[in-house]
Amino acid sequence: MSALTVGGVAELLGTAAVAALIGGLAAVERKGALQLMLSRPIVLAPLLGWALGDPRGGLVLGVPLELIFLGGVNLGGSLPDNETLLAAALTSAVVPAGIFAGTGVDAPLAALGLALLYPLAVAGRRLDRASETHNAQLSERALASAARGADRAARLNLRGLLLPFAVTAAICFACAALAPMLGLARGACTPRLASGLTGAWHAVWALAAASAIRAIRDPRAPAFAAIGFGATIAAAALLRALP
Repeated sequence: MSALTVGGVAELLGTAAVAALIGGLAAVERKGALQLMLSRPIVLAPLLGWALGDPRGGLVLGVPLELIFLGGVNLGGSLPDNETLLAAALTSAVVPAGIFAGTGVDAPLAALGLALLYPLAVAGRRLDRASETHNAQLSERALASAARGADRAARLNLRGLLLPFAVTAAICFACAALAPMLGLARGACTPRLASGLTGAWHAVWALAAASAIRAIRDPRAPAFAAIGFGATIAAAALLRALP
């Protein structure tokens, strides 16, 4: 997928279709079916990266995302950020972009992709809310249908899986289809900008470490999180300073 020739466009569309299918199924698995935690970033990103041609790149993205969202719990009306939507969209965009640019999923590309797509995690809350509202309406219709003796009740419940699948699949398809543009943006980065983005990716890892510590249900967790964040930043700066 190094050039957008006719064959390259066909390959790109095939990649986008694969991303859409896996992303959509992960969205369904997250809350609607199975719930085996296959939709967690630590599993989804490497799996999707493998399907798109770079499992290592998917793992690079999945580990910090998993740590960042480790403490998110869906209880009652409390909806956490949608880690599955972000992991699927980010992997769909960044892995093909790295292949297109010839850099793989390096730190500047990962940081650039995350900066552009992180709002999807917050927007995913609205998708969850809309899905729950839609499912509640379908459940009422299914119960009414079952009370009348109709056999459409089960099919009505299954329709509740379509909304998260369709929305997530469409977003993943768009991210993968536009991946060459992200690859071009990575290629256009000056050395100074690339260095800044690399530092930003180190900061993401520091935030991930702090978030994972903060997820521990302990009164001292915020203090430990701050210490972990500072230690990770200091270690990253030290390693970058070494020849």
